[in-house]
Amino acid sequence: MSAIPSRSKGAARLLAKNVTALVPDFPFHYARFLETADSLGTPLAQVSRQAYGKQVLIVGAGVAGMVAAYEAMRMGLHPVVVEASGRIGGRLYSYVAGDPQDPDNSVICEMGAMRFPVSGKALMHYFDKVGMRANSTDFPNPGSPFTPSTVVDYQQKQVYYEGDNLPVDYAEIERKLFEVFLEQDPIKFTEMEAAMSEGSLDQARIKALWNAILDAGWDNLSFFAAMVEQAGWSREDIDLFGQIGFGTGGWNTDYPNCFLEVLRVLYTGLDTNHKLMYDGSSELPGRLWRRAPDTFGDTMVHWPAGTTVEGLTTQVISQPLNQEVRQIVRRSNGEFDVWVFDRTLGSEHSYTFPAVVYTPHKRILDKFRYMDGAARFNQMNDLLSPKEWEAVMYTHYMQSAKIFAQTKRPFWTDVGTDLQYRMSVTLSERITRGTYLLDYAQSQGPYKGCGLFLSYTWNDDALKFLGDRGAPLPSHVQLCTTLLDSVYAPHQLNLAAEFGMTNPFVEINWEEQPFFLCAFKMNLPGQYEYQRLLFSQFMNGVSVLNPDGFILAGDDVSWTGGWAEGAVTTALNAVNKLAVKFNGGTLLTNRGPIDEWQALQPKAL
Repeated sequence: MSAIPSRSKGAARLLAKNVTALVPDFPFHYARFLETADSLGTPLAQVSRQAYGKQVLIVGAGVAGMVAAYEAMRMGLHPVVVEASGRIGGRLYSYVAGDPQDPDNSVICEMGAMRFPVSGKALMHYFDKVGMRANSTDFPNPGSPFTPSTVVDYQQKQVYYEGDNLPVDYAEIERKLFEVFLEQDPIKFTEMEAAMSEGSLDQARIKALWNAILDAGWDNLSFFAAMVEQAGWSREDIDLFGQIGFGTGGWNTDYPNCFLEVLRVLYTGLDTNHKLMYDGSSELPGRLWRRAPDTFGDTMVHWPAGTTVEGLTTQVISQPLNQEVRQIVRRSNGEFDVWVFDRTLGSEHSYTFPAVVYTPHKRILDKFRYMDGAARFNQMNDLLSPKEWEAVMYTHYMQSAKIFAQTKRPFWTDVGTDLQYRMSVTLSERITRGTYLLDYAQSQGPYKGCGLFLSYTWNDDALKFLGDRGAPLPSHVQLCTTLLDSVYAPHQLNLAAEFGMTNPFVEINWEEQPFFLCAFKMNLPGQYEYQRLLFSQFMNGVSVLNPDGFILAGDDVSWTGGWAEGAVTTALNAVNKLAVKFNGGTLLTNRGPIDEWQALQPKAL
C-alpha cells in the first residue's frame, strides 16, 4: 500500500513538495528557462543583429500568440499580430456581467479558462510578471478546502459535505484511485510525483517512467477501458467516480478519451491547487499586447523603451482585429505569402513574412485553406508534411458550454436552520452538471460583485444546450434554475429572486463559436503519434540547419490541451525556433527547448 494520501487531502502536499508541471512526454523546465532569463536580465534568446526589425506574423491573439509576440519583440523582431475575432484573449475570455458602471453589482464571468493550477509555473510566471497573481484567490473547486460546501446530486439523492471532508464512500473511491490503481506498475504515481518535485527533480526518471507506460501500450486505452481492464473497478464505482471526480469535478465526460490525457494532468498536478484571477484572465494577453516590457522590468533589444506589441502591429496593419488568415503559401525562398480577409471591410489583402507562428486551433488552418479555390489550396500542401496534415485533420476537440448569472449578493453563504449553507458548489448528473459559486468582493480590481455558473458542461452534456438558439438565455437559465431550486428545496431556494437586475445572464457554447473548434483538444485512444507530430513540428528543419519559418503553437499542439500552461510552453518553443530561424539561439547559460531536444524529445511509437 502506498503512503500517498488522497487528492483532496493531498493538495497541500503538492504545494509543500513544490511540484512543477513537467509534462512527461517532453519534461523541459520552461519555468526555469524563464526565471534564468529574468535573473540574467536578458531576453529568452537572441537573433542576429541583421535580423533586428524583421517582421514575424503571429496568427491569433490568445495567450500563446501574445507570449510569442511579446518575447519575439524583446529579441528585436517585429511581431505583427492578427486576430480573426473582435477581441484580444482567445479562450481567455473575461466578460463583465451585470452593470459595468456599478462595481458592486458587476462581476467577471470567465467564458473560457477560469482556473489556473500553480504547478503550471510558466503560466504563473506571466501572471506574476503583469501583476495579476497579487490580485487572485484560490478557486472554489468542489471538495476543496477553500470551498465552504459541496453538494453532489446523484441518482436523485443529495450528499452535502463541507471543505475537503469527503464522505466515507467518496474518500474510499479516491483512495482506490490514488493509493491502489495509480500505484500499480507501470504508472508508479508516487515515483513520478517525486521526479517532478523541485527538491528531487529528475527529468531522466520522468522520461523512463513515462516511456515504460508508452511501451506497455497504454496509448490504446480509453479512460473507461483503463478503469475496467486495468483498475478492475466495478460499474458502480466507475459511475460514482465519474460523477464526483476529484479536483475539477466529475470526470465521466473524459471516459472516451485516451487514458494518457488524464494521467498527464494527474502527474503534473494540473487538476488541483487552482487560482482565480480577479482581474479577469484576458487581462494577461491584454497587458502583454498594450504594455511595454520596461513597465514589467523586462529588458528588450533594438526597440526603444515604451515599444509595445500593439504599436508594432499597427504600424503594419492598422486594425489587427477581425483579420482572418485564410491561406499561407510558402515561397521558394522560404518566405510566406499570407492572404488575410478583413471581416470589417469585406476585402482581402496579401502580405509577405519571413516567418509565421500559427496559434489558433489547427483544424481551423485546414478548414480555411479550402476557402479560395483549388490553386491556393494545393499551394498550401507543403506547409506541413502529409503525416502532419493527417494529425491536424484528426485532432479531436471537446465541446464546452457555460451559463452564468450575476447575483445581488453571495446568498450561498447564508446558513439555514439545519446549520448547512443555503447553496453549495454543486455536482449533478443532470442538466447543470457543474455549478460554481464566485464572489469577487475581495478583489482589488474594479469588479467586486458575485455570481454563479448555473451550468458548466463538457462534451455531450454541452450539446444539450444547442438546437434552440432563437432565444437561448431565458430558457436555458430557467432549465438550470428548475433543477437547482429542486435540489435545494429544503432551503426554499428561489434562484430567480437572487439574480441581478441589469444584464445578469451570459451564455457561451464553444461548439458554435466561429473561430474555434469546440473548447480544447483531447486525444482519443491511439492518437499519441498525431500529438507527437504536432508538438514536434517546431523542430522542423533544425537538424539540417534549414529551420522552417512556419511554426505551430497553441494548447492543441501541447500535450495538455485545455490548459493555458500548454499554450504558453508551445509559445516558448516557437520563440526559441524564431531565434534559430534568424541566425541566433539561446544563451549558453540558459539552454532552451531546442537545446534540450535530443535528451528530452517525445518517444516515437
